[in-house]
Formats: sequence, structure tokens, C-alpha cells
Amino acid sequence: MNLLPINEVSDWLEKIEEITGDPGYMLTIAPYLHLKHFDVMGEWFLAAPDLSITFRRINYGINSLQSGASFHGSQSGNIIKWCYHSEYFQARARFHDSVRVAVCMVHTLREYVGKEYAPLRVQISGPPYNQEQFTHFFGCDVEWNAAETQVWLNIAILAHESRMETAENKQMLMPFHQLDEYLNMPQPHDHAKVFYEVINYCRHFGIPTVNKAASCFRLSRQQLQRQLHNYGWSFSTITGYVLCNLAIQLMMKGEPIEEIAKKLGYSNKESFSKTFKKNRGKTPKQYLEKLKQKKMK
Repeated sequence: MNLLPINEVSDWLEKIEEITGDPGYMLTIAPYLHLKHFDVMGEWFLAAPDLSITFRRINYGINSLQSGASFHGSQSGNIIKWCYHSEYFQARARFHDSVRVAVCMVHTLREYVGKEYAPLRVQISGPPYNQEQFTHFFGCDVEWNAAETQVWLNIAILAHESRMETAENKQMLMPFHQLDEYLNMPQPHDHAKVFYEVINYCRHFGIPTVNKAASCFRLSRQQLQRQLHNYGWSFSTITGYVLCNLAIQLMMKGEPIEEIAKKLGYSNKESFSKTFKKNRGKTPKQYLEKLKQKKMK
């Protein structure tokens, strides 16, 4: 599991439309846009005994999966409007993201109410496209150019119980490092954590560079360096800190030092060892020996 900069995801969403020539491609991949494919978190969302609890879990749990995203319910008489908002997607990416979430919402409702369930109304953030196709999938009227994504439903369906036997009593087992990954989402105002995760993302393309990191923020090299300077950081210092922290996490999982160096973008073990010693005062081998001694106590 790695966190992805939302600007990169936005670019991918728009690029997929360009490559496929299909503005409605999210409906093509609709079978995959289901909480069942969200691994442990998806299991937890859907393990609730009724739809009402699942609804609540998604509303407060989504921040573990998407920074700055907001899910909430808005009641009007007997109607509940299930709302999603994210200010970080723009232009065509905003449309694709809206469709993605609406599809996932409706799949969740159908998990409890039945495969043929149709909401009362769906609102999409984006211009109209292939009205017939969208109406057929959702089974209701679709409104376009909405301020946020909404799925309308009758409040009575929240009482629908889970169709999975003893789902709520199922145990969720995971190692601590996996729990760290699920509780790792930085919120937009947490600048230090955001920088940390962008560096972590960049290392998949080799040793992180200022230019690559700046592109993730849609800033120029100079703008990023000025922002770092304002926080009292330098790019090399924060990069060394991040990579060493990641290295320790991988050591704790038992990965060989050679593999760790490769995963962090280093061309050889020696360069990695030099950086690690500069930041931790020990070579990776010495640090690993220290970890082993602690485990033996």
C-alpha cells in the first residue's frame, strides 16, 4: 500500500479518457468499483449488521483512504441524501471521480437491499454524457453539474440487514505494520506528513528529485524549494529522513538490505548505507543487528 498524490490521480483519470476516447469509462469498470475490492477496510465497511452502520462507517472511515474527502448524510423528510465532496479534483478528473464514487455508493446500497435496487436520484459533478447509459446503470434520473456527488434514498432502507452470515463477529487480523498503513493518511493541513508521503511516492521512480516532487504538487522547482525553506527544511534533509524511516519499516518486516536499497531507489547498497549512516549514526547492518538484539531480550 502506497499513498498516491491526488494530482497524479487526476492526471491518470483524464489520461484514461484521452486514451480510450470514452468519457463514460467509469461505468465500463463499474464491477471493480466496489468496497469488496478495498481489502481489509472494505471488509470492515461491509461487515456491519445493517446498512445504517455501514453508511456511518463509510462516512467517518473514508479519511483513512482519501485525504480531504468528505462523506455525509443530509436528511430531507423521508429522503437521505448521501453526499460526497472533494475540492481537490478539477475539470474532467472531477467528473470521473464523481462517477466513481456514485457507482461505489450504489454498489454498497445494492449489497444490502438487492442487486436490482435503484436510488431515488443521483447527482454527478460534471456535464451530461450518454444519459441513457447512466440512467440504465443507476436505474433512476441523473442530474448533472452538481456541486457535489449525491445519491438519494428513502430513509427506510437504512434498516436493511446484512446478507452475510455472522459478518459482524468476524475477526480482523493484521500485523501492526499493516495497521500503520491504514492509519497513515495525512490531512491537507498536515504539511510535514504530506511532504513525507510525496517523497515516499517519488522513490518508486528512483532517488526522489526536486523536479519530480514539485510536479506532484503542480509547483515549479523554485516554488517547492521556497515552501520547504519557509518550514525550515531542505529537500535533501527531508528526503534522507523519509528514506531512512522507510528503510527501518522494511527492516522490521525482515527484508534484506540489498532489496531495501533497491526499493528506495538506490542504484547500489553502498550509496544507501552512506545516507542511512548520515541520518541514523549507524550503518543499516549495525541498525539491523540492534533490532535483532532487542527481539532476543
